[in-house]
Amino acid sequence: MILYFFYKNMLFTIPQFIFAFYCGYSGQTILDDINIALYNLIFTSLPLLVRAILEQDVYYVQPSR
Repeated sequence: MILYFFYKNMLFTIPQFIFAFYCGYSGQTILDDINIALYNLIFTSLPLLVRAILEQDVYYVQPSR
């Protein structure tokens, strides 16, 4: 999960840096403010919720000899 968090944040910030370079570092953003605010909330909580919902205990029964 830690690698996923780093990956999603890199995919989110690198296009913003590239856009800032082409716009001459004017301060204009490529995304709306609401998208920036909800990005980590949605993409951080969604995988955790899915994992929590689908998680099951595994019972291993040893075969009798």
